[in-house]
Amino acid sequence: MGKSSAVVFVTLCVLKSVSSVFQKDFDLFPELPTGVPDTENELCKLHSDLFVESLKNFTLWAHEMWDATAKSSTGILRGNTFQMGHFEQCLSAKAPFETKYCMATVTMHVPRLEKPDRDVLSIDFDGADSVLDRLYRYKDVTQQARDTVNFGWCIPASCSLHDLELSLNRYLNTIDVPLEKKNISYTAFIKPEFCTRAYEKQHYNNADYSFGLITLILAVLVLISTTYDYQTKKPKSDEKPVKKTLGQKMILAFSARLNFVEMTHKETTNDDLNILYGLRTIAIMVIIMDHRFGTFTSSALINFNYVEIQYRAPFACVLFHGDLFVDSFFLLSGLLVAYGLLSQFDKRMVNPGFIVFLRYIRLTPIYAFVIFYYATVFDYTGNGPLWKIIAGADSNDCKQNWWINLLYLNNYINPDHMCMTHAWYLPCDFHYFIIAIGICLLIKKEKKVGLSALFTIIIISMVIPFILTVVYKRPAMLMFYPEFLTGPKVHPDFLLTYVKSHTRATPYFIGMFAGYLYYKLKGKDTHICKTKSIFIVLLSLISVAAAVLCGAVFYNPYHPYNPYESGAYAALHRPLWALGSIGIMFVASYGHASFITKILTWSPWIPLSKLQYGAYLIHMQFQLRSAAKFMSPKYISYFDLISLSFSDMVLAFLSALCLYLMIEAPFRKIFKELLMPKREPKKPKHQNEISESGTTTLRDSAIENGIIYRNNHAYNGNNVNVEADSRL
Repeated sequence: MGKSSAVVFVTLCVLKSVSSVFQKDFDLFPELPTGVPDTENELCKLHSDLFVESLKNFTLWAHEMWDATAKSSTGILRGNTFQMGHFEQCLSAKAPFETKYCMATVTMHVPRLEKPDRDVLSIDFDGADSVLDRLYRYKDVTQQARDTVNFGWCIPASCSLHDLELSLNRYLNTIDVPLEKKNISYTAFIKPEFCTRAYEKQHYNNADYSFGLITLILAVLVLISTTYDYQTKKPKSDEKPVKKTLGQKMILAFSARLNFVEMTHKETTNDDLNILYGLRTIAIMVIIMDHRFGTFTSSALINFNYVEIQYRAPFACVLFHGDLFVDSFFLLSGLLVAYGLLSQFDKRMVNPGFIVFLRYIRLTPIYAFVIFYYATVFDYTGNGPLWKIIAGADSNDCKQNWWINLLYLNNYINPDHMCMTHAWYLPCDFHYFIIAIGICLLIKKEKKVGLSALFTIIIISMVIPFILTVVYKRPAMLMFYPEFLTGPKVHPDFLLTYVKSHTRATPYFIGMFAGYLYYKLKGKDTHICKTKSIFIVLLSLISVAAAVLCGAVFYNPYHPYNPYESGAYAALHRPLWALGSIGIMFVASYGHASFITKILTWSPWIPLSKLQYGAYLIHMQFQLRSAAKFMSPKYISYFDLISLSFSDMVLAFLSALCLYLMIEAPFRKIFKELLMPKREPKKPKHQNEISESGTTTLRDSAIENGIIYRNNHAYNGNNVNVEADSRL
């Protein structure tokens, strides 16, 4: 009995050993070494030897480190290029030395295709093909490379980046690998951003404490102001309200009650423009959803092949052309600028420099606060294998280039290290605003000259992207392929045509034409008959559809590139979108489109539209944080993306409400009181006062409607992309 048991035991051991070796014969990528076996760094070698010895002795901390290291690769044939191991377990292992988690990037060098005659643009593979045909790096930007995989590696923190790379490459050159007979070799490198130590984010600096102090001061001001407001609030009566001093007005500017109540009220006397509340809010929601898709896709996916299939879907251009909603904000911004300034100039002329200054102080306080957050506390809100390369990189760019953003030059100066990628919209909008002032002055002094100048600028703005596309032989639009999603700031098309003011101006100045028309029709009983309404809506829908659907041809990898064709689409698709949008807006304002009008003038859009600027500024931090915190690859599906997008909207608008009550509304009132104090009229019939209920009666002044209360903001990307809050 004893002999037979021994024979069985030995047989099982042999079978297990043979099975283990046999299984390793199928591994496409070799396992990482245990510790750092070959290094000249004495401390690193000492810690690595201790790690291996403790592992053999089944010591807990050593097995936690080994268990946290990724083993063999899984899912790479479906585009899963991240084998993360266990990030948190590595950094929390109670080793006698500090541990470090790194992502080692291992590249397989496949010398040639097994089937040289294979269609390299196809993503359909025959099951009988060689696996090397799938691992080969094709020259196709629509496909995720399968020959490079990132492995999570838990090692002693005493091992430097040089030690790790040198040792790992020696290891890959000496071990036997199953694919060696196929002339396959491996090399490895490690990015500094892919390494994390357990205690590197333990200490706050003075900037972090300063941000916390400023936030606390603002919160206390809101609390004090709101308390004071409730204590001084009197019941309604026929008595004339007591005139408030400047100090009282400054205090009450931070009242959450007053600001919240005012947030629900319209800020325009022109009912024809009420549709803009809904348009702005719906547009920002679509862009938040679009940015969620971009940030989610830029992180670690277990099924990137699903995204590759979507690139080739018949309506791929609909899924990957959300940047057109950014043009909607440019359109609305130009419309409101023209309408507001022309209305103001009817009353009295205002110094253009003063108008630009008002614009700057209107946009900047909340913008500066969010930049301050990105540069300080944001980096402490999470951690993970990809944190430094996604969220940390954005935070570091804000630390270095915050001042460029505040000068509204971030789309021209150091754009490859832009603070808040989606903030590219703001400088564009600011630059257009300055030009718009001059055009509106021209229109008031000499209408034909002003309108001719506006038309000329529109033509020039269409010619510029055409020329750039043809000369540099670039795609017709920004393509949301892997190379852009994983590095938007350094992508050539993003830097050349997507974020530059001189390439995105067309919708803004077309919007100015729309603003001029609304200005001319103000106060008139204009009505478009039903037949014309239907015709305009159909024509507008065709225009919008052409702008979107014609882009499908460029997502077809088999479509031959023609620079003139691409240039024509680059020049025409944005004006087509803008003109189609204007047609729908005009019918909603003046024609038979009651269904559209009811949707766009729904009362809840009013407060949401006033929170839009804050939502635009802050929403990307939730999405970046989510993508940077991936501890393992995620499965992508449309339902999950839509669900996450709605959660982004809720978080963004709730955060925007806090920013509105703490910064946006209070500073608007303070600047208004200091720079444009209310003059008491001799007769009280046109007084502009804050009533006891907290509502504000708008002055009969186009300065209020056109400059102070009108708030054009912007939003990006990831795409992308940035969007606008064009407040009435």
